[in-house]
Parts: sequence; structure tokens; C-alpha cells
Amino acid sequence: MLPRFRRGAFALFALVFLTTMLLGDRSSFDSALTLRPAQVLDGHQWWTPLSALFHYPEGLGLVGLLWTLSIQWVIGSRLEGFWGTTRYLIMVLVAGLVGYGAVLGLGLGFGASVPALAYAGPGPLDTAAVVAFAWVFANERMKLNRTEISPLLVAGVAGPISVGFPLLVTLVAGTPIAQAWPSLIPGAVAAAVATVFVQPWRKREKSGKVGPTKLRGQPHLRVIRTPDDMLN
Repeated sequence: MLPRFRRGAFALFALVFLTTMLLGDRSSFDSALTLRPAQVLDGHQWWTPLSALFHYPEGLGLVGLLWTLSIQWVIGSRLEGFWGTTRYLIMVLVAGLVGYGAVLGLGLGFGASVPALAYAGPGPLDTAAVVAFAWVFANERMKLNRTEISPLLVAGVAGPISVGFPLLVTLVAGTPIAQAWPSLIPGAVAAAVATVFVQPWRKREKSGKVGPTKLRGQPHLRVIRTPDDMLN
């Protein structure tokens, strides 16, 4: 049984869907929304590290949208239900921006030695959701119809796909692997940001039933149980 599609995760998918379907097939808009690090570092198209998160490049629209729909509905909605809408959106958006920002940092540090690639797609958002999902629900089970599966298995399949899909697309386009490797950076960095956000190394108290409250510093008080206990 599919979970409820929560409003934050749905809003992310809806924005990707509308931007891709309405603007993705127009070359002028595609160019304006796609992140090209060299142009940003030259002072142009400074908005593209954000706009690239909500836009699949031409040719990948349908497949990419189906993938983002699956991630945000099944995984993102469950995280949002656990954390709340604001915290979930902050996590994935910060992870996505830092992921694409890392490409700019690489270009700033190494300059012309970094292959000039174009970056677009919500892959970093999806990857952050998958990794956070794995950490948060690692010890639980998911029910799919009558079958129970581990969230770690789901993340173990979805995570590598989210990180590696841009590399596969770049290789299919004819780019040699020696020049295509930077396409892995946004997803990998987004996964690291999600891990830092969850902080799985911190010990958390186990949730349980709340017991009776003890009164400290008031030894003269006692519980009245029967009429015989009452003072005359």
C-alpha cells in the first residue's frame, strides 16, 4: 500500500514536472535553467545552481519524472511524515544546493582542468531523500502489500541509481569516462549532506511509554489512596 503523498514532497515533484514539461523542450529556457559552472564562475546565470534542481534536460523528461515521482512519493513522503514539511524541505534543498555548489567549487579550485559539463535534474534532491530515509528507518520494516522489506534494501537500490544516473546519461551521450566523472559529484555530496543532517552517529534515547512523574524535593507530600489514609 502506497503512503500518502505529502504536500512538501508533492510540491517538489510538481515543480519539477511543470518546469520540465512546460519549459524543458524549449532550447532557450533549457539553456537558461541548466547549470554550466564556467558561465556561473564568469558571473553569468548565477541562478542555475537552484533552477537546475527543478529541470530535467530534453530527452530525459519522462523517465526522470517517473523516477522523481517514485522517490518523492514513497520515500520523501515518509520522511516528511516523520520530520514535518519544513524540516524535510530544508534538508533536501540544502543538500541539492550544496551538491551543485560543489561542482562550482571544483571548477573554482581546478579551473580549466575540470571537464566542462552541463548539470540539470533533481538527482541531488532524490539522493538526499534516499540516504536520509536509510539512516532514519534503518531498523524498521516496510510493508508492500503483504511483503515486508528493509528500508536499507530500498535505499541500497535507489541510492546508487540516483547518484549514477547522471554519469550513465553522460556516457550514453558519448562523453569519455575520463571527462564524465564530475557528474557523480552532486549526488555524492548531497548524500554526505543528508548524512550530516541526520547525524546517525549520535545516540538517541529510545522512545517508550511515559511513566509516572516523580516529585523531587517534596518529601512531605504523599498520595491519598483510601479514606483511612486521610489525616484527621
